[in-house]
Amino acid sequence: RAGSATGSLFGRGLYFAESCMKADEYAAQDSRGLCPLLLSRVVLGRVNYCDAKEPALIADSLEASCKGGGFHSVIGDREKIRGTYREFVVFDNEQVYPEYVVWYRRMPPFKSG
Repeated sequence: RAGSATGSLFGRGLYFAESCMKADEYAAQDSRGLCPLLLSRVVLGRVNYCDAKEPALIADSLEASCKGGGFHSVIGDREKIRGTYREFVVFDNEQVYPEYVVWYRRMPPFKSG
């Protein structure tokens, strides 16, 4: 069920990010120590832009706006509000085409100098 594992800040939908760093926050390593990253094409359509400081308080209305309310997706602008990354949320899996699975291994940070 959507939102049951990590929450549903902008509603119970499919979440995407423009940064692999954001995606890595949710990736779990497998037995080989590899993490999957799903590279997808997502059709946003008419976007409901959200820069609310506490979007969880309006999550139901954001979701409803995309389920018959005239919008097709939500952009949660966490970059503007929290200095992190924007999130893209759709509520219809027909808007998503998972194109590649990229497997990667997390490495310790490299120190310069």
